Amino acid sequence: MGMGKTRLKISASLREKWVQQFERKQDALQYEPFIKTQDFSSSGIRSRIPCINEARRVYHTMSFNESLTLLELLRNPDIIEIKEQYPFINVEKSAAFAKELGIKHPRYRGSKTDAIITWDFLCTRLDGSKKVISVKPKSELLKPRVQEKLELEKALAESEGYEYIIVTDEEVRTEKSRNLQRVIRGANLPSELNSIYRVWLKAFSQCIEDLMHEDMKHSIAKVASKLELTYSQSLLLMQHGFWLQDLVSNDSVPLHLRTTPFKMGVRLNDQY
Repeated sequence: MGMGKTRLKISASLREKWVQQFERKQDALQYEPFIKTQDFSSSGIRSRIPCINEARRVYHTMSFNESLTLLELLRNPDIIEIKEQYPFINVEKSAAFAKELGIKHPRYRGSKTDAIITWDFLCTRLDGSKKVISVKPKSELLKPRVQEKLELEKALAESEGYEYIIVTDEEVRTEKSRNLQRVIRGANLPSELNSIYRVWLKAFSQCIEDLMHEDMKHSIAKVASKLELTYSQSLLLMQHGFWLQDLVSNDSVPLHLRTTPFKMGVRLNDQY
């Protein structure tokens, strides 16, 4: 949206130009985050993460914690839409709320122009309800200014009828999240593998029972041979199984191919 990488000395007219550009994309059903990785300096690791469901959609996250939170959201079957870096474009309302709360409204650096408040994630659930998520390191929550900004974000979200939650690094920097990183490649399968997935899953569940105390790579290879697949195809099918939670393991243990199913607690989901 041409917002510039430094965002210094921003005028109200330039801010409104950004809003208009954002709204045009929204009206065309082409969501783009209000802030992109190239537009804004962030202390965290910024990432561009391809959407697992839409070929042209790329998520922009401003920290590693946001990236991990995104994985959890993508994996959640109750979440049907995720909009990251979502702006609350009614500046008059956010300024009025800030005044009512006794909070100094955020401004663009080096200017007196009130900044657009952005939520890290605005999610839509299956039932149509919405949830706003702010992602913050737990240590940041102790800072008075951070507390003020989060209070304003919460008030604005709830004024729209949205649920508001804060997610900290303690909640997402877990082995469970790292395991999601290890299997996201299998979120979607090519059609030729999708058609044999159930057959593969049945064969694999039998293999991990037979080879419970051998490295999991041996089970992957054995099923590949049995079904005349390559090792890479069988591995992708395994990742798909974990992504769908047809396969489950101990969330506190790293999911590694050179570790035994027994040690990782790998098994077919009881709900399968």
